[in-house]
Amino acid sequence: MRTIPKNAGLALIKFSLLTALSLSMIAKPSLNYAQAMLSKSDTASNSQPFVSWAKDHVQPLQNSDNAMGTADLQPLKKMLDKARIVALGEPAHGLHETVAFRNRLFRFLVENCGFTTIVLEAGLAETRLAADFIAGKGGSAEAAVRKQTIGNPAPETITLLEWMRTYNTNPTHKVKLQIYGMDMQLIGFPGDTTPSHAALDQALAYLNHTDPPSGREMSAAFSPYLSRLSVAKYPLLSHQEHDKLSTLLDDLIALFERERIKFIDGSSKGAYDWGYRNAIVARQTDRMVRVMPPDQPGKIPPEAWRGMNARDAAMAENVAWILNNQHDGGKVLVYAHNAHVKNEPTAGGVWDAFAQPPNSTGQYLRSIFGNDLFIIGTSCNPSIKTAQPGSLDLALLNIGKPCFFLNLRAASDNALAAKWLASRRPMEANTVSYINLSVSKAFDALVLLNKGTSVK
Repeated sequence: MRTIPKNAGLALIKFSLLTALSLSMIAKPSLNYAQAMLSKSDTASNSQPFVSWAKDHVQPLQNSDNAMGTADLQPLKKMLDKARIVALGEPAHGLHETVAFRNRLFRFLVENCGFTTIVLEAGLAETRLAADFIAGKGGSAEAAVRKQTIGNPAPETITLLEWMRTYNTNPTHKVKLQIYGMDMQLIGFPGDTTPSHAALDQALAYLNHTDPPSGREMSAAFSPYLSRLSVAKYPLLSHQEHDKLSTLLDDLIALFERERIKFIDGSSKGAYDWGYRNAIVARQTDRMVRVMPPDQPGKIPPEAWRGMNARDAAMAENVAWILNNQHDGGKVLVYAHNAHVKNEPTAGGVWDAFAQPPNSTGQYLRSIFGNDLFIIGTSCNPSIKTAQPGSLDLALLNIGKPCFFLNLRAASDNALAAKWLASRRPMEANTVSYINLSVSKAFDALVLLNKGTSVK
């Protein structure tokens, strides 16, 4: 069974956010349909100038499962060393090769480039168990991963958490590693009436512990809504009810801000920051729900792009908060779907159902951090049956090496290669669909990995 981060899109199908990531997993477009979506320039594309240039510039990578040492990663150090954020994409959730490479890259960045934190496409609140586990508290890595995923816990992520915990227990490592989710939460499949409000719960729990009178007052105010904050029921709130809920969330955040000194004195800065941020995440969820159009069973509402905008903007805001909380100049690796990390709007395939392409987290991050952000797109040997004519994936396969890293910034010295990379072309997404993008604008570098297999 493919392991999927709880907040990767399935949780939001009812709102027709569908993040198209989830829809493309359950509704495979026909090859003829996919081909019809391509522009003539893509169909007639000649990748040879790019392929010829790339053959001379790729950095071969070892297979992550049997890699010996890090000599193959050392050339990446010069490219990534100055970045404050490295965003690594994945073409689909749950592919073994991509999460295995994520683990290997993060360890290299920690040991060689001053990185201290990994950020996953999972709910902020849902990663609390993982954060506690790597900090040496009780529980297990498996339980922490299960909390933040739909399906079986990914063994690769369990391995990641266990390595981070071991690293943190070493007294010579003065700066400890951290893990966060950057997403908001509303967990459940279409029609699910199970309440889902982990971020709000954690914010209220902090208040009840630190300032019991305020905690009781706020808990009582939110109580009438808690059973209705589910995939099925949240969108059914009346305008008046939703306005009142939104006001309560604003009041909750204002309380945290107004009583910051008192709350930190009564707890700790770390505990305060966590409670406060979860209150903000609860409001982010509410704002996303507000802009979602009514559900249209069996299709993506054209205006659902607004929800994707809200979600990706919120994820970027959360990454910025995480980076600003780093100690001693610590740096961050963000790991999420290619559709989120790219510096381009989301278009192509099932995403073309939207009235306009939604913005991506990578775009928002680029607008905030500029060249302090380095974005890596990943292709995991696509199926020849689903790879689009003129696609980036087919061009990468034609380079003829099984695993490699390619710095796209170096293509500026080759006019023909740069022109090919600047043109819009498809890239496989979720194995059954694709996104259209200008490769050199979307990514700073590319990785090709061996043929993908789903996490068991």
